[in-house]
Amino acid sequence: RVFDVDPASHRTTTLMVGQFGFGRDGRSHDVGYLATGRVHGFVPPRWHNADHAVDIDDHWQANDLRRSVVHQFVVTADELTWLDEPAASPAVRLLRDTDASGLVVQFSLSRMSVPSAPDQPSRWQLNGTIAPWYPHEPRTYPAGRLLVPDSRGPSRTDGRLHNLSVELTDTHAILNMITAVPTVGTGPVDVGDLELRTAGDGRLVARLPREAYLGQEYLLACGLVTVP
Repeated sequence: RVFDVDPASHRTTTLMVGQFGFGRDGRSHDVGYLATGRVHGFVPPRWHNADHAVDIDDHWQANDLRRSVVHQFVVTADELTWLDEPAASPAVRLLRDTDASGLVVQFSLSRMSVPSAPDQPSRWQLNGTIAPWYPHEPRTYPAGRLLVPDSRGPSRTDGRLHNLSVELTDTHAILNMITAVPTVGTGPVDVGDLELRTAGDGRLVARLPREAYLGQEYLLACGLVTVP
């Protein structure tokens, strides 16, 4: 279910999921789900980006065509039902066998299609991931340290990054860049090599070469990047 808390604003479109399942092959009834589970509560919008798609011209719906948003919800372990099919998928076996408290589902909606006719629904591009969830992590907000663009810069620049989060370990930096890099067509914009530095003294923490977010692996991982 989709509803607007404030119908006059694009920033309040909230979801109610109810039931989640994954693994079924398209619309086929011959291939069953790998897992299903109940979802409770609301799924509010996060990380609004009014300029995610930078190749949109002066279309009358340009504001909708350019924007992106992130949603996230959790299915707790006691609400999950693993079906017989997971044995066929190594990835699903890892999700099932991990010592976690449930699954977190995060996805972005972007690049809305132009309606084919008046009063007809539009399609959105959906990208997302499923991962183990732990109680110390938020349910409806991306985990990690939030990094936001410098508000002192111009309001709309084709090479400007958007919100992302970072989690640091002793050896790696894990960046959630699901909608951080602006897009042209079906791929991200080349904004050059990136660096993660401390705010106080500018100490280098990690380097992110452009190949890390321009390649196929970035698209398959839906913006999750791990670098030394």
